[in-house]
Amino acid sequence: MAFLDLILLAAIAGFLGYRLWSILGTHDVDKPIRKRKSGDEDLVIPIRPRATFSEETEKIDEANDLQEDQFLKGAKVAFQQIVEAYAEGNLQALKKLLESPLLETFEDAIKKREKSKKKLEVDISRMISAEILEDREEKKVAYVTVKFVSEQCLVTRNSRGKVVEGDPDRYINVTDIWTFARPLKSSNPNWKLVATQVEEA
Repeated sequence: MAFLDLILLAAIAGFLGYRLWSILGTHDVDKPIRKRKSGDEDLVIPIRPRATFSEETEKIDEANDLQEDQFLKGAKVAFQQIVEAYAEGNLQALKKLLESPLLETFEDAIKKREKSKKKLEVDISRMISAEILEDREEKKVAYVTVKFVSEQCLVTRNSRGKVVEGDPDRYINVTDIWTFARPLKSSNPNWKLVATQVEEA
């Protein structure tokens, strides 16, 4: 009887493991945040974090925690890339990382900035923290909301290089709440940013 129970538990664990693999993918993002060139490969935020399992599948819970950590590593890379691409007015990079209509909002802001001949400078000195606030599924799409707290210097200059906003010698803590999304049945492991909220910490 114990042998049959063992086989049953092994079958359940195998099925749950297969479902976890098929939904979340197996990509890793282990490299530190860095500035990527426009020719680099597309960013992959590899996995959908968090799932609820029974006590009999604690090992899968542990694996899921590891996947959540990997997701946050990828999200930090995406954060750096998106902030830098926005400051540089790099629409090609933003198209790979943002979903409409948020992409259109970013494009409009960049066009207005360029029309006024202003230049935005952003220096992220360090990422203080990143945590998942919420993950949910809606209409076969997975959504993950992440709270980033970073130390930044934000400066806007006019066409002559004069500072019109911000202080190049002042760094402030900024809290960004971003939501990433990905269709559950998509074969593309990339997540895209669909919503942002910014506030000073």
